[in-house]
Amino acid sequence: MSKERIKDFIDKQLENLDDFSYKVESDENHMYAIFTEVLSQKVNLELTFKLLDDVLYLHSITYGWKPVEKSVANKYFWIELLKTVS
Repeated sequence: MSKERIKDFIDKQLENLDDFSYKVESDENHMYAIFTEVLSQKVNLELTFKLLDDVLYLHSITYGWKPVEKSVANKYFWIELLKTVS
């Protein structure tokens, strides 16, 4: 799996925003974006991604696996990311 694909997706989402800090890790099946800062707030958030048939999916406990690169599907990324910020 490509860590660069995840980093490209996240960097595109966070373009012109400086108040985020994350790293990407992976295992045999999934990739994980681990956020330690979201909108200047300290967090401990792990988002799970996978590539299936060259489509990038994000796992949400509420919505399940959702493709995040097409149309407005990035909303699932933002829902997961922002629900940690109070």
